[in-house]
Amino acid sequence: MARLDDLKASFLFHNVPQGALQEALQVITERHYRAGDTILEQDAEGEALHLLTRGVVRVSRVSLGSRERVMGDVYAPGVVGETAVLGGGERSATVVALTDVTTLMLYRSHFRQILRRHPDVLWNLSVMLVQRVTHLNDELIAFGLNTEAALSHVFTTLYRQRVQAQVPQPEVLPLSTQDIMSRISSSRETVSRVMRKLEGQKLLKSNGQTVTLLDPGGLENVTMEEADSLD
Repeated sequence: MARLDDLKASFLFHNVPQGALQEALQVITERHYRAGDTILEQDAEGEALHLLTRGVVRVSRVSLGSRERVMGDVYAPGVVGETAVLGGGERSATVVALTDVTTLMLYRSHFRQILRRHPDVLWNLSVMLVQRVTHLNDELIAFGLNTEAALSHVFTTLYRQRVQAQVPQPEVLPLSTQDIMSRISSSRETVSRVMRKLEGQKLLKSNGQTVTLLDPGGLENVTMEEADSLD
């Protein structure tokens, strides 16, 4: 019953027929990872996706210039690894466990059969991918404005993820200065300068290891105001 409940909690299997759940139960494999373990590795063959049932993972990508950029964190009950499974190619990013993590692994061949037999799962997948594209578009806009807008977008996005995952103290973001630099590909000097400005506006406070949002709504307005100033 525990695995069935985990499947129902996953967006991919939300409100799907019992037959789809039972079929998935027959082919999923439960995997356990410790904090720091690599779950998926960039450029490796992507044969399976993972439904997170417990914990948090970090997604990062190394560019052609060997520069690593953190793409974001994914909280249970999120999904990772679906891009390579759908495209039939190599992994586009590395996924590392930030905490102890439990996943339900679903191989490509089994996932394809489920999609063919159960349109509701395919619909959920489509909605999830559309949401990803929308998020990427919002990120491109924010990152194209300035560092202040980029940081505001990163912080508010992570805050919303933590609220949705029902994490205790969602306003306390586990982001060090180095983490922030990797998120927006900016220098320590630039990040520190903008952080001081946001702290001066009473929007957040930082101790170098965590960022505490004091006014999430006000912080979200920063990106909107920066965009409006260009109109």
